[in-house]
Amino acid sequence: MTEDGNIEEVEQIIQVENGEKSTPKQKVAQLKVPYVGMVFDTMEEARNYYEEYGRQEGFWIRTRSSSKTRRRLDEVTSRQFVCAHEGKYMPKNTSHKASEGNDERDASDIENMKRTSKNCSTVKCGCKASMRIKLDRWSNKWKVSSFQDSHNHKPVTPERRMKMKSNKVMPKVAKILTETFHEENLPIAKVPSILGGPHIGFNNRDCYNHLRNVRHRQLDGGDAQSVLTYFRKKQAENPQFFYAIQCDENGRASNFFWVDARSRLAYHYFGDVVAFDTTYRTNKYDMPFAPFTGVNHHLQSIQFGCALLQDETEVTFLWLFETWLEAMGGRHPVSIITDQDLAMKGAIAKIFPNTHHRLCLWHIKKKFAEKLSHVYFKKSKFKIHMKKCIRSTYKIEEFEEKWKELMKEYALDNDDWLNSLYDIRSSWVPVYNRSIFFAGMNTTGRSEGINSFFDGFITPTTNLREFVVKYDQALKRIMDRESDEDFESEHKYRIVNEGEFLLKHAAKLYTRNVFNKFKDEWSKVNLYKVEEMPCDNEYHAYLVKTKLGEHEEFVVKLNLQTYKGMCECQNFEFVGILCRHLLKVFVRLDIDTLPDHFILPRWRQEANKFRIMDFKILVTNDGKEESEALRLSHMCHQATKLACIAASSNEAYTTFMEAIKELSKKLSENSTQHATIPSSTTGDPCSTNIDSSQLLLLDPNISQTKGRKKDNISGSKRIKSGIELAQNKKKRNSRVSVDINVSYLNSAYYGEEVEVEAKVLRVGKAVGVASVELRKKKTCKIIA
Repeated sequence: MTEDGNIEEVEQIIQVENGEKSTPKQKVAQLKVPYVGMVFDTMEEARNYYEEYGRQEGFWIRTRSSSKTRRRLDEVTSRQFVCAHEGKYMPKNTSHKASEGNDERDASDIENMKRTSKNCSTVKCGCKASMRIKLDRWSNKWKVSSFQDSHNHKPVTPERRMKMKSNKVMPKVAKILTETFHEENLPIAKVPSILGGPHIGFNNRDCYNHLRNVRHRQLDGGDAQSVLTYFRKKQAENPQFFYAIQCDENGRASNFFWVDARSRLAYHYFGDVVAFDTTYRTNKYDMPFAPFTGVNHHLQSIQFGCALLQDETEVTFLWLFETWLEAMGGRHPVSIITDQDLAMKGAIAKIFPNTHHRLCLWHIKKKFAEKLSHVYFKKSKFKIHMKKCIRSTYKIEEFEEKWKELMKEYALDNDDWLNSLYDIRSSWVPVYNRSIFFAGMNTTGRSEGINSFFDGFITPTTNLREFVVKYDQALKRIMDRESDEDFESEHKYRIVNEGEFLLKHAAKLYTRNVFNKFKDEWSKVNLYKVEEMPCDNEYHAYLVKTKLGEHEEFVVKLNLQTYKGMCECQNFEFVGILCRHLLKVFVRLDIDTLPDHFILPRWRQEANKFRIMDFKILVTNDGKEESEALRLSHMCHQATKLACIAASSNEAYTTFMEAIKELSKKLSENSTQHATIPSSTTGDPCSTNIDSSQLLLLDPNISQTKGRKKDNISGSKRIKSGIELAQNKKKRNSRVSVDINVSYLNSAYYGEEVEVEAKVLRVGKAVGVASVELRKKKTCKIIA
């Protein structure tokens, strides 16, 4: 604005609407009333001035009309701004008015009228307040040609002016904080209260609307295309990020695979055992989520990549395993655990011919209740005996003998399903695989454990990009938990009794969780006794028996020169931790330190050597100085504390306001200096601009997976069998709620502790009859 004196200093007292409270007098910069002939440099400056004047007086504005030249249609010569209360509301649908002589209407017309009629209010009340500006061609500036300042409505009070449309402004910091809350699965409604409560220019609805706009902007080119753009962005940030997308002949995405750089590094340290599972539905395309899961040195689940699949055929699994193997540098895992899927089994046999493939024990055991319900739910001990047969046998001959005894005892010799299981017993019974390292895993539970992260905020309508972002959040949580355990293991010390030399040595080497596993074995050492057996030229043999009277004995062989040996329980080969039997022999031979070949590098502290790179990055850049949202939140809290102190007296209030003015001048100078510095950012990080020269990736079809259809799957949970659904339904139906009206009781019994005894007299489909007695707890006197 060119003219001086448009802003004048006046004395005013801001009255608080609720109550008689008032703040001390203060000098407020008040805008001058617009007048005919007032000059502005630009049209935007004129609008901003009138809009700010409206905020000051308690109304908001809108643009009413514009005039353009005939020669150049894009050149505006005049524009009128009016009060938002200008005009009157006119219903859009007036075609359903009753005509004279015809009072009958079709039912469809009446229904249509109900749908189109607006059940709301309007701000328009015919207000005449306005300001018109015109372009002066001689000076090329804008002048006020007419101004009307008479309103026919009540102005908005200062306490409510933040609710006016002109004050509805959501700053960039609030948008960033809203997106961060959404990514971290935090309540979005907390954002306005964190940044100032009701005295700010946005509310909860504005936060949700912003997320909607971000979502639409991200999916501008389609769901699959936005995922591709997101993968390219991640790969540009770190070239070690790997992704692959398979398309059909129509250019429609069918399968997605991706793995981050840290997971690829972790695979080289902990990739000897992998669990793979596809029983989770997480998105609106009903695509199975297929994570590759492993175990780190803290016995925690970690990720080696994941996929979203169109189907569960052998061709799809072949593509996935080949792609995953390429991402992992061609290194095959030692062992892999999956569910009982023939297509998956065939693909694993072709891609990983030298990898030991096991079936998930849990998926097989859960079918026992469904296939053997005639013996599984009776009061017999079949369930206990079967569990001992599967879990507590350490010799193949012992398992086969107990299995045959069970089949004969319960007359199950001719059961086709059990016979088929027995034919493939080497692929699921633990005793057949105890000589192979599986990190103690018998199920794909770790693979399914990552699914629990998504429960609660992933729904069947979640798009692919949202799911990919949530998966990144899951990886961050996994990394944080690993970092917490690293700190516990390296900077805190295990408490060990004096004289327990082996335990003390293990505490220095193992991580905390692995040490606890080792300590469990050590605690059972005193329950066994050792007898020496005849030895050969290389190994000495020892028979380790339990002292508890049970028939439990294991043969331990040990080379006294190299201390290499083995135990019949094969716990070290299967879990990677020494068993109680070998430890008992060590105690007898006075061996005070664990031999190096009995300490797996994957269980040692600092086994994840790749984390050192992450620590260096965290030390040099912890992110606290770069977060604009965190800075704003911190400043708001500090300013609120000072305001509470300054509100105690007029002198403190005056000091506070003067300091605010001085600080405002300094910040204005700093912002002016930094305005000429070019920004290092290149656009909105959430934008997904699609290059027209790139191939447009079409969204996938709804996945036609095996088993039940999507309608039978509740939410995004794991697929449940029929027997599980029946059990859950039975549990829900067994719960009965009873409402007892005791309003007629004497008031003397108020607060009295009573006992309730009920007896069911008659039960119907929906209503039952029961007799209920209420007794005083102390005297057992019946009161109702």
